[in-house]
Amino acid sequence: MALIECYECKRNISSEALVCIHCGAPMAEQAAHVQAQAAAAPTKASTISFGSLPRNKAVPEAVVPPAAEPLPKVMPAAAGRRRRQQAAQPVSPQINADGSRPVEGWLKIMIFLLPMVFVWFLLRNGHSAKQRLFGFGWLALLILASSLSPK
Repeated sequence: MALIECYECKRNISSEALVCIHCGAPMAEQAAHVQAQAAAAPTKASTISFGSLPRNKAVPEAVVPPAAEPLPKVMPAAAGRRRRQQAAQPVSPQINADGSRPVEGWLKIMIFLLPMVFVWFLLRNGHSAKQRLFGFGWLALLILASSLSPK
């Protein structure tokens, strides 16, 4: 037993029902009509349907013809202008005069506030010995100050 669509009211009913329980349309006549059409029409490849309801054979299928050429890609004008401006600007990495990478502002603040955690970010490639000396010196100074404080 499967659910099929009533040809009259388009609601789901049992495939074994003789009449639609919603509108009273006779299902035996519709089934006989569909079988007669299937016998008269040549066999064609069936489509695989995953979870859709059976199609009403009385309604013709809508077919969309393939386009002769693909539609052009539509892009906002501002996006193209922005891309051209970015392409015109030369890309230069930010490097200090001594060849090391700069310490970002957030890292400076966090090394000052929580040096035991954030000073380890200075061990990444590109930071100079001077930057590491300041960071780890600040950490050593805070450890020394906390160990010498009176209790």
